[in-house]
Amino acid sequence: MLAAISIVLILGAMIYPAIESISPRAERVVCENNLRNLRIAFSDYAVTGWPQIPDSITIGSLAEQQWWLDKTKQDLGLAQKSWQCPTLLRMFRKLPEKQRPLVHYLPTPFSGEPNKANTWPEMPWFIEIGDAHGCGVLLVRQNGTVEPAPK
Repeated sequence: MLAAISIVLILGAMIYPAIESISPRAERVVCENNLRNLRIAFSDYAVTGWPQIPDSITIGSLAEQQWWLDKTKQDLGLAQKSWQCPTLLRMFRKLPEKQRPLVHYLPTPFSGEPNKANTWPEMPWFIEIGDAHGCGVLLVRQNGTVEPAPK
């Protein structure tokens, strides 16, 4: 019995570092999928007209983030989780709740004219709010490509 327990502990000690290196990569994949899913969800907006933030709301504020959450929940059925990177979520847990961002991906403020978001294929549709993955801020373009922002 003691030998079996020792073997399990040795195997656990060998596997633990591998699991720790897999976790950040898995979180990045989830983050990239969130960006792609937001792009897919917003594809109808790109054709009909990009949502316009009311003039009374400051761009980049928590009020803007809440507006996006409410708008997309109502129009598209998106949950707040769709707007959050798991790595940033873990990092922001250390902050007081009032200082935590509500969304981790900011939409580009395109014109509300139909098809305007499709006019510039290189313009990102969403940009991650921080370099959570150590490769640069992630963004998603019109074609669904997720990549770090150019430095």
